Amino acid sequence: MPKGIVVCPQPRAADVGADILRRGGSAFDAAIATAFAQMVMDPFMCGLGGMGTLQYFRSGDGAHGMIDFYNRAGSKVTADMWADEVAGRSEISAYSLFDDYRSELGYTAIMTPGTVAGFFEAHQRLGTLPWADLLQPAADIAREGWALGAHVRDFWSRTPMPGVPDGITRLKASKACADIYLRPDGTLWNVGDIIRNPDMADTLEAIGTDGADIFYRGDIGKKIAEDFDANGAYITAEDLAGYTPRIGEPVKGTYRGLTVASNPPPGSGAVLIQMLQILEHFDLGALPHGSADHIDLVARAMGFAHADRNRWLADPEFIDVPTETLLDPARAAGHADRIKAGERAPYERDQPYNSTTHLSVYDEDGNAVSVTHTLGTGCGVVTPGLGFVWNNSMKLADPWPGRPNSLAPGKARSTGMVPTMLLKDGKPVIIVGALGGSVIISAVLQTILNIVDFGMSPVEAVTVPRIHHEGAALHAEARIQSSVVDALRSRGHDVAHSAISFDPVMARAHVIALDEDGRWRGGADPRSGGGVAEVW
Repeated sequence: MPKGIVVCPQPRAADVGADILRRGGSAFDAAIATAFAQMVMDPFMCGLGGMGTLQYFRSGDGAHGMIDFYNRAGSKVTADMWADEVAGRSEISAYSLFDDYRSELGYTAIMTPGTVAGFFEAHQRLGTLPWADLLQPAADIAREGWALGAHVRDFWSRTPMPGVPDGITRLKASKACADIYLRPDGTLWNVGDIIRNPDMADTLEAIGTDGADIFYRGDIGKKIAEDFDANGAYITAEDLAGYTPRIGEPVKGTYRGLTVASNPPPGSGAVLIQMLQILEHFDLGALPHGSADHIDLVARAMGFAHADRNRWLADPEFIDVPTETLLDPARAAGHADRIKAGERAPYERDQPYNSTTHLSVYDEDGNAVSVTHTLGTGCGVVTPGLGFVWNNSMKLADPWPGRPNSLAPGKARSTGMVPTMLLKDGKPVIIVGALGGSVIISAVLQTILNIVDFGMSPVEAVTVPRIHHEGAALHAEARIQSSVVDALRSRGHDVAHSAISFDPVMARAHVIALDEDGRWRGGADPRSGGGVAEVW
């Protein structure tokens, strides 16, 4: 039995967490150290200028909770400030589109960051090793250099979708960003090239010494506020100084006798649980995996849950979110009856979602962490001298007023992030989450189904072909058989059959699960490289 497991998209970041476990740290310590290492090596998917949502289980006293540290709109925003100038939404992920990329790139794309406060709160509540010791590995990587990974390079080199800027444009959004992540001649580094970021190392070491306070109210915070004020950001020094994470309980439901715990609104945990509770009315395990019958049921459940999500999910501090309705088994049963009757969900998507990274950790004492954190996709702004990229969460806000996710000062955006645990007899048996925008919920759902209903190992569960459906097109990887796609189309599905076998659009799930022999095993999604580090 391993003493601990760390699973995340970045193998070297997983190694950092494993080393913390090896040194006697807990799963909580390992999660914090891994997360900061991710921020260095995957600097546009997560970072000091981002946000996240963390679920923890502490075995010693059974403490089980959430630390949510979402980005929030700055106090200078107004609900209607962009309503007359928005050009629409992107086809995938529903990003707001503007001719000048104002919600995607530059200072106007930034919301008040939560990452540093969130992980510092996690350490104050759960950590055992010194805070500075957990940030030092990331600082060392930034100073000594890290080898550019293929998936980071791919993100930098492509145009994701119409209306969204290409990677080079993003990297050139500020000189300080280009100086770090482009060659002196303005071209991209190649896979395996070593990138060094001494400014970020200095910032990490300062935060390690002085805690989150230096970032929000101290010397770093002052530099940030001055930079924002000089360049038209919507965030003030008061917004930074007043930021605090939200502490609460997971939302819970059941599936096949297991307790399912996930994040509350504005996260999508209740939506994931609703999907599972719909599917509990069907004997999925009796169907051939990947068959038209299997995919049709899962897709329809996704569609009904997303319809409820689009109608209701928002920041509960601003909007009355009917979480109990989303979690109600009776509502799930009603959706199941409609599926049995051949109905499909109404489709009206207003919700935008974001790209992310994720990590899952378990240790030999029974402690568990599932945390998803993100920059959106990074706005390309680096405050000179600080070395890290800021979020672009403003593209996730609704640019039209009067709707659940419209802009308001201090308001968090809804998100597809779902760091999740399944528990048996009060103890975690599956720890799972994913990265990848709106498809996160689908990836986590199918990973759970693959383990619980189809008896797959964690590696199998994150590797087999995957689908995504929000109510319009049913997106399917190339490995879904053509005969199955034809059968789905004959049932009325508009199937978008990808040409890519391991399509990163399908999100990337990372899971740790207890197998039938009582051993913990990890599975890292091959769609993003993936790292599994075990400690013996």
